[in-house]
Amino acid sequence: MMKTAGAYPVITLTTDFGLRDEYVGLMKGVIHGINPVAPVIDLTHYIPPQDVLWTAHLIYYSFSYFPSGSVHVVVVDPGVGSSRKIMLVKAAGHYFLVPDNGLMTKVVAAYGADEIWSINNARYFLDNISSTFHGRDIFAPVAAYLSTGVEPMVLGIRETELYTLDIPEPDFTGKAIQGAVIHVDQFGNLITNIEREQLRRLSVRYPELIIEIGAHQLTGIAKSYLKVDKHQVVATIGSKGLLEISVNQGNAAEQLGFDKGEPVQVHN
Repeated sequence: MMKTAGAYPVITLTTDFGLRDEYVGLMKGVIHGINPVAPVIDLTHYIPPQDVLWTAHLIYYSFSYFPSGSVHVVVVDPGVGSSRKIMLVKAAGHYFLVPDNGLMTKVVAAYGADEIWSINNARYFLDNISSTFHGRDIFAPVAAYLSTGVEPMVLGIRETELYTLDIPEPDFTGKAIQGAVIHVDQFGNLITNIEREQLRRLSVRYPELIIEIGAHQLTGIAKSYLKVDKHQVVATIGSKGLLEISVNQGNAAEQLGFDKGEPVQVHN
């Protein structure tokens, strides 16, 4: 008797493929060809092309909203077709199938890696491997087999190390936090790397904090965009728990002329 979808772990897909072309659909087709009832959830397919650094943040702030045991397939892979490895990492009760390019840096720094495997068993790949589309030919079938109960030790060999990125963290001086914009979302919100918990270290109430970005200075962190008038700039704590600079019913990146990498300072 075939199991129901709820009997299998969730498979999430995160890529920079977009949805205009067939790439995501083909990955899903391969997965369902192996496990027809695997629950597959699209986290996002609009990672900025080759943006490994933002993906490392996104996975870190997202994976815990899924059930324990989920398989997170992350294909942001500028090194596809090279000698870079494909890794399966067990961390915080979840599995992550990723290219070995630093995508796991923040997750492993926070939670550690319980087990790491280098995926090399071609029995669980498609027969003809494209040098430019490992998402379809390796990641998708491996994730599907893993969801059916194939053990990681069958899929590859144990490893002890992962490639890590040098991820800039905010600098705390006691009276100020120096961070930066790390992402611009589709609404034009400027998402920084300054976390809510770090702001608390300043021992100043949110309405009294000063936020500086470029020549712009904001006073206070608001609970919602509507705390300012339409088209006015506002600082908020976004859904990831990160400081964001936004424009009420507007696009902060366009209105202010800033992009990722722009320094942001918070002080009292």
